[in-house]
Order: sequence, then C-alpha cells, then structure tokens
Amino acid sequence: HGDHAKLLAQCLPALYRSVPRRHLFWIMWKQDARELPRQTAGEQLLANGSHLPDGSTITPSSASEDLQAGGPDPERGTGGLRMPSLADEFNYVAPDVRPLPPALRWIRERLFRIFLVTVFCGTILLLAVTWFTDGEHDDSLLFLPCSKKWKNLFKYSSIPLVSIIFTWWHVWLGIQMCFYPIKFVGCCEPYLGWQGIVPRRAETMATRSCDIMIGHLITVGEIIDRINPDDFFSSLNHVLSAISNAVVEKVMKLHFPSVWEMLPEAVKTELQSKVMEESRTMFSPVIQDLKANIESIVDIKQMAIDVLMEEKPLLVKMFLQIGKREFVFIQHVSAVMGFILGVIQMSLWISLNAGGDGKCSGVEGHSFRCWGGFVILPVSGLIIGYFTNWLGITMIFRPVEPKIVCGGYVNLQGVFLKRQQQVSKELASMICDHLVRASKMLEYIVKRQDMVDQVLDIYQRHLRDAVDQCVGSARIVVPVFAGHGAIENIKREVQEETLKELPKHADEIEQYMDKAFDLRDTLAFRLSRLPPTRFEGMLHPVFQEDEWMVLLLGGVLGVVVGTLQALALGS
Repeated sequence: HGDHAKLLAQCLPALYRSVPRRHLFWIMWKQDARELPRQTAGEQLLANGSHLPDGSTITPSSASEDLQAGGPDPERGTGGLRMPSLADEFNYVAPDVRPLPPALRWIRERLFRIFLVTVFCGTILLLAVTWFTDGEHDDSLLFLPCSKKWKNLFKYSSIPLVSIIFTWWHVWLGIQMCFYPIKFVGCCEPYLGWQGIVPRRAETMATRSCDIMIGHLITVGEIIDRINPDDFFSSLNHVLSAISNAVVEKVMKLHFPSVWEMLPEAVKTELQSKVMEESRTMFSPVIQDLKANIESIVDIKQMAIDVLMEEKPLLVKMFLQIGKREFVFIQHVSAVMGFILGVIQMSLWISLNAGGDGKCSGVEGHSFRCWGGFVILPVSGLIIGYFTNWLGITMIFRPVEPKIVCGGYVNLQGVFLKRQQQVSKELASMICDHLVRASKMLEYIVKRQDMVDQVLDIYQRHLRDAVDQCVGSARIVVPVFAGHGAIENIKREVQEETLKELPKHADEIEQYMDKAFDLRDTLAFRLSRLPPTRFEGMLHPVFQEDEWMVLLLGGVLGVVVGTLQALALGS
C-alpha cells in the first residue's frame, strides 16, 4: 500500500527492540483488521499514531527518528518519548469479581441503614414493651414514671447506642478537622485555635503528593514530545495565519506605508502566504530546541506545588473528592465497631453494678463499684476512639493485594485499592483540570522572568535566522529604502508584534496543546495499570505521617465522652 507499507517494514525492527513483546501483541489486538478495510493494522498504526499500553504514543515521525538514530534511545523510551521512572510497571490488570445476585446487591447497598434501623428501632421497641408490661412505676426518668428495673435497663441499653453515635460523630469530626478550617481560627496562632491539618501543612502535603504522583507518572519531556510541528500547523493554521497576517500588516505599515497601500490585495495575500511558509519552516527547529531544553524551562512538579500552595481550597477539594467514598466507609465501619465495643462496655458496667443496692454513701462510697465507672467508661472510650479510627484507616489500604473469595463474589482488598480504576480517572481529571494543563504551564513560565528569557532566546535565535533567509540578497538594498539598521529593527518588531498578538488567541492554542498532551487519558491509564503495591505506595504515604493526629483525636474525644457517660449513668 505504498509508502506506509515500506515504512512499516523499515520500522518493525526498531519497534521490536523498543516495545516489550506483550505490548506488540496488545497493539495487534487493539488495531483489529476487521475495522480497517482499506489499510492493514500496521499501516493504520503508523499512519495515525497509536497509544501504547503505557500511555505513550508512537507515530511515523518518532519511529523514523529512532531508525535514523540507529535504534531507539533508552532515555526517550517507547515510541520516541521520554518516559517516567515507572514506565515498565504499567501492566497490572485487576482481577474479575463476579457480580452479586440482585437481592444480595440490594442488601449490600443498604446494609448500614438496615443495621441502624435494627439497632435503634429494636432498642426502642424493647424499652416500650418492657415499660408497658412493667406494672410497678415507683421511680422516674426525665419526668417519665417508671420502675427502677426499667430505669436501669434504659441506662444499660443506652450505652451501645451512645457508642454508635459517638464513634460516628468523632470520626466525622476528625475528618472535618483534617481539612477545615482552611485558615487559622483562634488567637495567638498557632497555639490557641485550630487550622485543618491539610491546609496547615499545605506545602508538605502538596510537595509529597506531587513528588510521588507527577514525578513518577509523567515527565515534562514526554509531554512536550507530543507536540508535532506538522500537526501543530495543520490544526492551528487559521490561528497562525491570523497572527502572521496581523504582524506583516503592522510591520509593513510602519516601514513601507505607501508601498503597502499601493499593493493589490492579491499581492498582499501572496506575501502573507509566503511568510506563513517561512514560519512553518522556522517552527520545526524552534520546537526541537524547546524539546531539548524543556527540562530547564518548566518544572511541572514545582508548578503543581505552587498552584496548590496558592490555592489551599483546591488542595482540600482534591483530597476530599478522591477519598469521598472512603471517608464515608470509615464512618460506617467506626459506627458498627462502636456498637460492638459498646456492648462490651455495657457488659462491664452491668458486671460492675451487679450485687450492689445502688447506694454509694458512707463506707460504700469507697468501693470500686461506686467509682469504677469513672475508670471503665473513659478508658473504654479511649480504646473505642483510637481503635475505630485505626481500623477504618487500615481497612482503606489493607490488604494491598486482591484476594478473591466466596466463589469469586468477594474481593478482600483495601476499599481504596478496590476502586483503583475509578480513583485513577478521578485523580487524573483533578490533575489535568487544575494542575498540569497548558494554561497553567504558560502562566508558570510568564511569571518567571528567567524562563521567559530562555523561551525568548530560543525564539529570537530562530526568528533572526528565518528573517535573514527571507531577506536574502535584498539585505543590501533594504537600507537604501528603509535606512541603516532597518533589518534589525524589523526582527525586533516582528518579535514584539507576535508576542502582542499571541494572547488574543491563547484559548485556541491552549485547547490544542491540552488535546495534544492527552494527559487525562494517559494519567488515568497509567494509574489504573500500576500494581496495587505501587498504587498504595503512591497515595498512602501522603497521609501516613499525619495519621497519628486522627488517632489521637479519636482517643481524646473517647475519654471525654466516656467521662460524660459515667457522670450521666452515675446520676
């Protein structure tokens, strides 16, 4: 089929050396010949470019560059792209889990609500039946006439319910205190008051997150390698033509106003077309120069850190959005464990009061039965608060590896890791929408004069060469009509006018760059294909150093609530 078939035959050895065999089979399967009636799978692959399983793209130009260089460059990686450090590990496939029958799935989705209704309604029903069947009402509770036996039953049955409410509330509070308030509230900062852990440690959190995720998943070299000069010109031809025409018209009116007015429209159009042709010739070496120096121009990791530091609400939003389901899971697990530990707490309280008449005066006041509740309930509250938080956090990331049981219906794995596919898409969307995108890169460069100078130096160097080539032998004649130094002035003015015109078309250029970068799909794919150990190792360390604060908060609140319980039950 012409040149494509020849190119395919030439590139196969380079492809075979640069792409693992399993990826070649993946390409063959992905490019199904039945979908390509007029081209073979290989020709379509090379003609249009294809995404490899590691998220990179292979194109005819990148394959040819590898061939001309004597084979693929290991530093650039698959398909001519400079790949990140984990490029060889994007090969994990999550195990299949059989869907539950509809009835079981319905129960599973509502299991926590069923638990709450059963516990609370069951307790209320028990107390109501006991109250009505108990004929002797010789005591009262909150102005409600009742028997002493029913009053004790109410106190004992309230312990597990209070434990459920407390654990649910203190875990919710702990999560909120991790993120809010975003700004310090109180006096004598940072001693008397509170600021959310994440916004207070924004620099550490942002650095840790970006270092672990962006640095290992994507590189700025790989991103810029995806800009192809020919594709850039064909996709943005109308934008570049508008910029070029505006610059030509302004320069001509400035230096040769009368000549420009006298020129027929056809000649003006031809002149502008010629300038576009020369610009296209100049642009390719500009891109190659930028690619070679991009690591020193843009540090995308530092750029992302700076964005998160400046916009702390965005950092909070990212953590809350990604872990939304896991935070709900922690609350539910803590409430259930709170009930179980509350039953144990109730049993201890019953044992403590067994055999006594309830009076704690005189000599009886020194017995353990009278003051033991102020030890048992606060200590058990400490254990409940600490343990439930620890268990919830542990169940998010443990076990790391999937374990399929119950005939393939159940996957015993950390709840966050179970959602690796979904989390990968959410995280990739957050990164691409707010951190690593064309507009942020351009803003980052513009804010730093040293980076601006580097880019302008590359542009000026190639612009001067292009102008010299265009003028050619006319450089001898131009000074006669336009004065000495006119060519240098024209070079400077072309640059200045181009920089003035570019911002007018920034949106279209940024849209093209984001589409060419294709970061959303690349990051989502790579995150989803990381082995669970790597995936857990990329996200868990972000929170790990500060987990002790959440555990400590649970323990302290447990002691407080336990003491209040002891006072209420004792009275």
